[in-house]
Amino acid sequence: MIVMGYAFGHTLERYTTISPVVGMTLMGALCRTLVPVNFLENPTADAIDFHLRRIYPVIILTKGPLTWNWEYIKSNSVKVFSLATLPWIVECLSTAFFTHVLLGFPWYWGLHLGSILASVSPAVVVPTANALNAKGLGSKNQIALLVGNAGGLDTAFTEGMFGVINSAIFYPSAPIYRIVKALLAIFVGIGLGVAWGVLADILPDHNDLYAPTIRTLHIFSGGIFIMYAGGYFGWGGVSGVAVMVCACAAGTRWARRDWPTNNNPVAEVFKLLWRIFEPMLFTLSGYFLEVSGLTARDFGLFLACIFSALLIRMLTAFLVALANGLTIKESIFIAITWIPKAIVEAVLVRVATDSLWAEGSTAQDKWIAKQHSNIIVIAIILTTLLGSLGTTTLGPILLSRDTRISPAELSQPRSPSSPQSTDFVRANSTLDSLQYIDAQ
Repeated sequence: MIVMGYAFGHTLERYTTISPVVGMTLMGALCRTLVPVNFLENPTADAIDFHLRRIYPVIILTKGPLTWNWEYIKSNSVKVFSLATLPWIVECLSTAFFTHVLLGFPWYWGLHLGSILASVSPAVVVPTANALNAKGLGSKNQIALLVGNAGGLDTAFTEGMFGVINSAIFYPSAPIYRIVKALLAIFVGIGLGVAWGVLADILPDHNDLYAPTIRTLHIFSGGIFIMYAGGYFGWGGVSGVAVMVCACAAGTRWARRDWPTNNNPVAEVFKLLWRIFEPMLFTLSGYFLEVSGLTARDFGLFLACIFSALLIRMLTAFLVALANGLTIKESIFIAITWIPKAIVEAVLVRVATDSLWAEGSTAQDKWIAKQHSNIIVIAIILTTLLGSLGTTTLGPILLSRDTRISPAELSQPRSPSSPQSTDFVRANSTLDSLQYIDAQ
């Protein structure tokens, strides 16, 4: 099934502009619907899928920070952090409201689902944004860098907040302990991540022949350990934050030792791991869509909840981008790039059923946990499809006139210390930019 998902997803990408994520997830959903055998009923297969979902976050949350542009984030901190957090908060609360009103979910279940669906998936739209940037579209205000870095921080924010919310709801303990734990979880995760990341820089010596291998194993094994330990002790909010902060700390320190960000041996290993695990994640996640018990009314209400909250999110992202000095067309483009939901949602597709209380779960709780998976898979397929088509189709229209670098700007040299110098050199060296100058 995974092989078929990989083949179908990349075939779809090759002949259309649709992200392979859509094809992989859709293949899993079709296998669940058309194949009479349910592998989730096999304890061994179910256990394999369960433990794979402890590995996915380590790869995803390590790969992302190793590719962030910290100079850009420092120089545009307000723009990046506001775009990463405000739309997330609005959509999380909106999802809780609409699921409560339309589906009758208790508030805590709606908040739990909202903290999953509020995550954006920059991996779906960043390749398109980079391609547009290479053509001189969106280069003036560095739209590609904004989308990639703000989207990555949105994922980090999701991991921290979801871990806190999930542990506060499901971990059996006294209410006071839950509150204290929720307040401390993120700070504990930051402390652990910084310590482990600094250690990854100190040991082994930077010039050691086996430094790339040892550092990769160091970060990967530490991430796996904290994922299982955090889940076991009910400190889920610590795990994701610790893994991301570890990668951030290590990558920042390595950059000072001639291992450039996004171009060092460890980052390349995690990119390769992601190419291997990506079809597993999305194909197996699509398998959790169970349509046999769904009615047309249920499906319609699911869509209403997903897209009502999404529209409010897009409006928030548009206003945040506009408030940070982007043009109207650029702000519309940012709102479109904030549509896709994929990676975090796929990782957490079964978390509701896995986290249910062993004792005290009502029939309504079990039904809601099951519908969590259905809503998440539907959201992945539809929002990724719309987001990938929207950025590819509307990107050249929205960014062509307002954000192309003018010939005067292209011919004006920038200082090497400028955070835009790298993008300037890249844009200035492409055939499309030269053709644009020639046309002018």
